[in-house]
Order: sequence, then C-alpha cells, then structure tokens
Amino acid sequence: MNNESLKLLKKLSILIVEDDDMSRELIASGLKPYCASVRVAADGCEGLEYFKKQKSDIVITDIHMPIMNGFEMMKEISRLKPHQKFIVFTSYDTDMNLMKSIEQGAALFLKKPIDIKDLRSMIIALTYEKDEKLIKISDEISINLKEEKIYKNGEEIYLTYLQNKFFWLFAYNLNKLVSYEMIEEFVYENEVVSKGAIQNIILRLKRELGIKFKNISEAGYILVTSQKE
Repeated sequence: MNNESLKLLKKLSILIVEDDDMSRELIASGLKPYCASVRVAADGCEGLEYFKKQKSDIVITDIHMPIMNGFEMMKEISRLKPHQKFIVFTSYDTDMNLMKSIEQGAALFLKKPIDIKDLRSMIIALTYEKDEKLIKISDEISINLKEEKIYKNGEEIYLTYLQNKFFWLFAYNLNKLVSYEMIEEFVYENEVVSKGAIQNIILRLKRELGIKFKNISEAGYILVTSQKE
C-alpha cells in the first residue's frame, strides 16, 4: 500500500467494536497512526453509546459479543444514520452471518484472524466514492453527507453543537419521520426533554436555514426537501 493511498485515511474517524481485548487493541494500534480518530468499545451497547456521542465514518465490528451483538448494534446505528458504513468480522464464516451483515448495511465482510493491511485496504475502498454530489434541501441549503458539511448559497456554514446534532439526525433521514424518541436518544443521549424544547430547536433551524419541517402530531418531525413539498 503506497503513501498516497494511506493519506485517504487521514480524515477518517473509526469506531472499533470488539469484545476480545487483545484483538481490539491490535486493530486499534494498526489504525491509529493513519486515521484522524480511532475509538474502541467492548460490546455493541458501548459502541452504540459512543456512536451517539460522536458519529464515525466507518464502524468496524465483531458479530458475536455480549450484552448487544454486532447485528443489534448495526440495526440501531442504521436507524439513526441509514447510510452508515460498516466492516464486519467474525470467526464463523457462514452464509447466514454474511447475509445478515449485508442486510444491516455492512459494506465489507472480513473473517478472523484480521490482517491489518487487508483491513486498511478495505477502509480505503470505502472512502472512495465517485458520486459526491450535494443534496439540495431547499433553494438555499445543500449538504454533503459524506463530509457532513452544510452550504447556504454555495458557502459553507456552521451550526451550534446542539443544532448540528439535530440537523444531521434529520439530514440522514430526509423525508422520513424522526420520532421524539429518536431525538431524545441521539441528541440528548436518552435524557428526558420536553417537546417544547425540541420545537424551539426546530424553529431556530427553520429560521436560520430556511428549511421546512413537517410536524407529525405526537410522533415527531420530518425534514422535507424542496423536491418533496
């Protein structure tokens, strides 16, 4: 692997979810020198909580883990970020495991023991996308999902920390219902919050960005793109 290929890893944040201490640290040590951020979790539940606090470009996960297995974690992560990229590895090379991984959104599948060079190559393959077109949400607002950037009339803009978490939860679920439960879980990390507080953030985003939300009574909101009005 040449230096130019490795440079593609520099901007990536990686989350490693593996219950075996030695394997987890081996994988982390093989990626840390090349990636912008590498975090580790010992099970699916911990991995999910880390993801809620800071989304990762790629989630690398084992399948068989205690408390919450890899499939269950991937399902929950995909609920918050439907296009999340996964690399799944396991000791059991069965068609059922492979199919379940694909169903949950896994882009690549790797059998243990893990070869770090192969893993780095897989990550690089996931970073290469020909289509990086901006998604137009309104006449003024466009987004780049891959880089999580927001543009207003072609100029990149920035939101507050809370507004940013709100916005990207909706952006990854365009034209789909984002429930109050999802907002509490992802934005407020399971803390109880009033519907009035949520409505205030929604109103600020509408006012500052000029985007449109549809309120579904007692259920949540939908971020509506201009094409779906």
